[in-house]
This record gives sequence, C-alpha cells and structure tokens, in this order.
Amino acid sequence: MVGASLALALAKTDKRIALVEAVSLNSEYQPSYDDRGIALSLSSKRIFDALGVWKQIEKNANPIKRVHVSDRGYFGKVRMDAASMGLDALGHVVIARELGAVLMAQIKQNNSVDIICPAQLTKVQHQADKIILDVVSGDSRDELAAKLLVVADGTHSGIRDQLGIATNITNYEQTAIVSNVTTELGHADTAYERFTAFGPLALLPLKLNRCVIVFTVATEQAEYYLQMEDKQFLEAIQERLGRRLGRLTKLSARRSYPIMQMQAEQQVVGRAVLLGNSAHTIHPNGAQGFNLCLRDVAGLAEQLIKGQEQGKDPGNGILLDAYLLSRMEDQKRVGRLSHGMTQWFYNTHFTRSMIRNTAMTLIDLFPPAKFEIMRRGMGLFGRQPEVVRNLEL
Repeated sequence: MVGASLALALAKTDKRIALVEAVSLNSEYQPSYDDRGIALSLSSKRIFDALGVWKQIEKNANPIKRVHVSDRGYFGKVRMDAASMGLDALGHVVIARELGAVLMAQIKQNNSVDIICPAQLTKVQHQADKIILDVVSGDSRDELAAKLLVVADGTHSGIRDQLGIATNITNYEQTAIVSNVTTELGHADTAYERFTAFGPLALLPLKLNRCVIVFTVATEQAEYYLQMEDKQFLEAIQERLGRRLGRLTKLSARRSYPIMQMQAEQQVVGRAVLLGNSAHTIHPNGAQGFNLCLRDVAGLAEQLIKGQEQGKDPGNGILLDAYLLSRMEDQKRVGRLSHGMTQWFYNTHFTRSMIRNTAMTLIDLFPPAKFEIMRRGMGLFGRQPEVVRNLEL
C-alpha cells in the first residue's frame, strides 16, 4: 500500500513510473491487501483526500468517534471523543483489501504508471546517472533503467539486503493475531485498546456492527491460539476484554503477524530510497505504523515534485537527503513512543503500574493534555509534509 500510494502521488507528474509487485493483486495471500483492519489517522485522511481517493475509501470506512484506552486489572483509563475537539471523527477504520482496491483502481486510470505484476526485482546495479534493475516475471526477464528506485517491499526487504543496508531489530517475542468479529452490542464507533501483561488487545470498529480484533500473545503461544476452535478463541478474547460489547460472535479467519521494531541504518543509498516498513517497522501500539509510512510518502512526493519544478534529477542526493531530514523527527518520535509503551505497559512491577495508571487518570481528567495526545495520535504534531501542515483543527 505504501508503494501504491507513492505511485499515485506521482502519477500526475511527467515522470514514467513502474510499480513492481511480487504477488498478484487478486491473490488470497496478497500480504498488503488482506483482511486486516487499518486505522487511518486524520493526517492520513488528508493525504488520501489530496490524492483524490478519499471519497472512494470513505464508502467502506467506519469512523472512529471515540477511543477508550484501559489497563487490564488496574484503574487507569483514557477516554477521547472527537466531539470534544470539534471533529466528526478522530480517524477511520478500513479493511486493507478494500483500501488496496481503491488505490489500484485509481492507479490504473493513469497512463504514466506501468504495473508489473506478478514480478520480482532480482538485481540492482548503481551507475552514475541511473540505476539498472533486473525484473523477472514468470519465464521472462527484463532490464529497467531508472533515475530513482523506491524500495517499499516490507520489513523483510530483499532489495534492502541487496543494497547492503544493515538493520537494527528489537524482537518483542510477541505475535499479533488478527481477525474480525461481530459484537452483541453496538460499538458506537468506538476504538478500544486494552493493555495487558501479554501485549495489547485492540478492537477497531467496522461497518455492520463488526470489529477488527488485534489479539497480541507471546510468540511461543501463537500457534496454540491459532489452532483453537473459534468458540475457544472468542472466549480467550472475551476474558481479556470483558463484556463491554456483550458477547462476541462470528469470528473470521485468523492471520498472525510477528511483532518487532526494525530500523534501517540507512534510508538513502545512491539512487535508492527506503520507504514504509522496509525503512522502519514499529510495534502496533496506538496503530501508528501505516500512518507514519503514509506521511513519509507525502514527504517524499513533496520533495520529488519540488525537484521536478526546479529541473532536478529525482535521484539527486541533495534532494533525497532533504526528504530524509524532513521526516527524521517524526520517525524518531513515533518509534520512541511505540517502544516506550512496551516498556511501561507490559511490566507488572507495582511501582511502574501505579505510575502509568496515575498518569492515565490525570490525562483523562486534564483536557489540554488529552488534546495534545490526540493531536500526536492524528499525526498533526511537529514537522510534517505541507499537505498535513495545512490541516487545521
């Protein structure tokens, strides 16, 4: 989705763009376009609106009007309400498959983007004025020449390895099990995040009284939960969540995703730039990962479009370094927040438990602090791409 979003952002320039995708977009196992629910922040809505696709996305998206954060077994909670900020919604939840369908339908309307799929990029060769790429599709092999290569092939990026870029990895030894459920009681457009000693449990509201469940377990226990009968698995969720939404029913297929923090030591090498999870992967605490990546998309597109207006080569090192400089503050801030939450919320030490729950209670009772946290969660804090800076609250 990150690569497709950038292709769409650049589709109206005079550049010719190739979008190389390894897995058929119609495949049941397309990793980017599966049945995961994605929480889109207000900044992401603004970016998709600028790309001309928000109205199509909104048709299948469910608004998040309230957020309820709690700490299982303790007194602390934080409750956020869009109405208190004069907003219709704090964000929206959309199924990845549906979001992907909108992006690809819009891309196919642009003659400047060539979709090469299914295909794999097998070799990268840097030259002074271009980068040469070997692309294999079935039995055929083609050689492409480009001024810029954008690497957006995920956390376990094979192209990043080819470029010789090292990574720093924190393995949380946690796995997220994702599914959709129907709830007995209406979710009232409320997103829930409950922290437990095992990891977060999140419920994101969908249409038709459904919710996306993100159930975090220790990796060593993941297979046990994946093999459970549906009824038993729902009972495990219910035990952590309580009865705030009544009985949970109609569980969809379960998918699992290992949780880690990964940071590439370099995001720009020659005429190549890393984007999305290939550049940085964070813990899903607070649902910040894709929103951060989308702000990177907006930042890179902004620099490339400005460079084109000035007649610059899109692979110009100064231009790419300017992009990275513009995004580093946001990347570091979100990474620190995500990692810090794992240190504070998955710790049962009495002192830490009391400190975090007291802090949550104070935030809940102090509107200015809550407002600031909401702004950060919506991607409206610090140095941001112009399309986000123009968003007023």
